[in-house]
Amino acid sequence: MNGGDFMIEIAIVEDEEKEALRLGSFLDRFSKETGAELSHKWWDSASAFLEQYQFQYDLIFMDIRMPGIDGMAAAERLREIDSAVKLIFITSLAQYAVQGYSVDALDYILKPVSYAAFALKMQRAVERCAHRAEQWLLLNTNSGAIQLKEFELCYVEIFDHHIRYHTLQANYDAYGTLKSVEQRLPSRSFFRCNNQCIVNLRYVSKLEGSTVVVEGREFPISRMRKKAFLAQLHRYSGAEWEDGQ
Repeated sequence: MNGGDFMIEIAIVEDEEKEALRLGSFLDRFSKETGAELSHKWWDSASAFLEQYQFQYDLIFMDIRMPGIDGMAAAERLREIDSAVKLIFITSLAQYAVQGYSVDALDYILKPVSYAAFALKMQRAVERCAHRAEQWLLLNTNSGAIQLKEFELCYVEIFDHHIRYHTLQANYDAYGTLKSVEQRLPSRSFFRCNNQCIVNLRYVSKLEGSTVVVEGREFPISRMRKKAFLAQLHRYSGAEWEDGQ
């Protein structure tokens, strides 16, 4: 396995410093042994982690038993805003990990964590994260060219040849066609729902019939595109989606 062509951003949400340091050392060792490029940050509070969350992580290690908001409750809140990020639970009791299926957890690791068990699960996680490796986007706008990461662009709209890029930081206007924008965006993570918009699949929070919700906005999915949209959303998130009626 060669993971050296992309960076995987990892969050460790664990209240015990000893356990967090152990996991961090395992990540560093795994990176050296496999060539996978990994960056990790430790959070000792689930509530603090959720408050700052801005879709910047590809993989999250979440301890289940923590003071305040526990890992399961934190995962449920996380899934309300990000359906695609990969999640691995850390727990001392296997029965708690079974609940992870309700929040589409990729896997779980039992404490005390051994490197052998960790490496096997991490290899699977890297493979699942690979297709979501972030790329830089270069967008031509009325105020000049801007460069940003994939996760920063939420959706694109068009009004009479006026393009508007909606990003996490600001909105940018341009002139052109939606087709030309579509051709420049990676198809694995962006989908054109209709003749007026392209959405970043990372921000899909809800699907109701032929309407998709992205960053609080509702967008209709054209009848001819719905089957392809569901298939692409499934490939991107690794989870089954059902229409909410």
